Amino acid sequence: MIKYKEVVQSLKSLGKDVFILSVGVLIAQLIPFLLQPFLKRTFTPEEFGTYDVYLRSFSIMVAFCCLKYENAILLPKKDSSAKHLIFLCLISSSSFFILLIILALIFSESIASKFEGFTLIALILLPISVLFYSIFNVFNMYLIRRQKFLLSSTNKVSRRVSEGGVQLVLGLLNNRNGLLIGDVAGNIVQGAFSFWKVWRIAPLKYFSTKKLKQVMFEYRELPIYTLIPNVLNIFVLGSLTFLVLTKFELKEVGYLEFTQKILSIPSVFISISISQVVFQRISALIIKKQKIVPLILAVITILTLIAIFFVIFIEFYGTEIYVLIGGTSWESSGEYAKILVYASAFMLVFSPIGKVLIALKKFKINSAWEIGKFLAILSLFFIDGYSLTQYLKTYTFILIAFYIIYGILILYQSRKYQIDNQINA
Repeated sequence: MIKYKEVVQSLKSLGKDVFILSVGVLIAQLIPFLLQPFLKRTFTPEEFGTYDVYLRSFSIMVAFCCLKYENAILLPKKDSSAKHLIFLCLISSSSFFILLIILALIFSESIASKFEGFTLIALILLPISVLFYSIFNVFNMYLIRRQKFLLSSTNKVSRRVSEGGVQLVLGLLNNRNGLLIGDVAGNIVQGAFSFWKVWRIAPLKYFSTKKLKQVMFEYRELPIYTLIPNVLNIFVLGSLTFLVLTKFELKEVGYLEFTQKILSIPSVFISISISQVVFQRISALIIKKQKIVPLILAVITILTLIAIFFVIFIEFYGTEIYVLIGGTSWESSGEYAKILVYASAFMLVFSPIGKVLIALKKFKINSAWEIGKFLAILSLFFIDGYSLTQYLKTYTFILIAFYIIYGILILYQSRKYQIDNQINA
């Protein structure tokens, strides 16, 4: 039986580290949030639609950069192995960057003709942003490994300050690429800042080709079993953008960009911070062959309470909030939010504990779930004649069903791990 005291103790232990990460994330998110009233009145829904397509494409490309080896940085017992995983990730992301630049130059005209707003400038900025975000992600994982949560937290602040500042200035100058250029500036600053912090803590001076090959082989299951499922998951998260882009006008993509930006606030502020800490904690507990279920239940409990409050808030005040921030022309974003908030709530609860399956090395189970979710969402692209509201409701229902299944799988595998290792739960 799971003891109530164990759950409470796990929650208290988790709280400090999550708070440190969350404060930085909160400050980082307040910056773009405070800029929204200006940005939404400066850039058009169509320009935000282009920006959203850009960001969704960016997310998919980032997933390929390091072939998911960045997730292994927390796992090795020896720090030298973790550092060689960093080297492996940097080599992979640099190679991918060169490939993207070549493809952008070759296919720029073809892409620009099919996607409004995707000029050569956008196609060149995209790989640069991907490279520097990848650099940040790699070094940030090492900071989490070393439990430098405060340093990790300030990385996000550096990005948002530079990103928001550039977008603000270029908006005042009526530069139509201001949103894209601001994103690149933020990722460059964030990547450079995280590298500098890690270099001060543990300089990456020793390099061994033999060791590099060793860690590549040892953690080969990550690219084999988690890369494609992760890409599919990112596609699912951005599927509304691509779905609406193919079936409706670009301005509807812009409205949904604003919808999802506000709905993502709890996830960015709480869920991502908890996810990073939980992954570190679960990995450490597994190495020590200790119980993990109390920690998981503690996380689910607090996130469920937050999700319930968020749903109630959006239901009662959603439209008013969107109009207040963006102006009357963005009312549609608030109406869409009242539908999508339920899917966001279930994702908020179960996404942060998703890496438990990775820590338990249940890559195939995680892959099967990701593929199933992807296929279900993909089916929406083959349905014609729906209104936008009907698409949103169907999308929401699919995500709720799959995240309930996800939670059940995680709890079952965690309990099974404890039984298999004869840990008293």
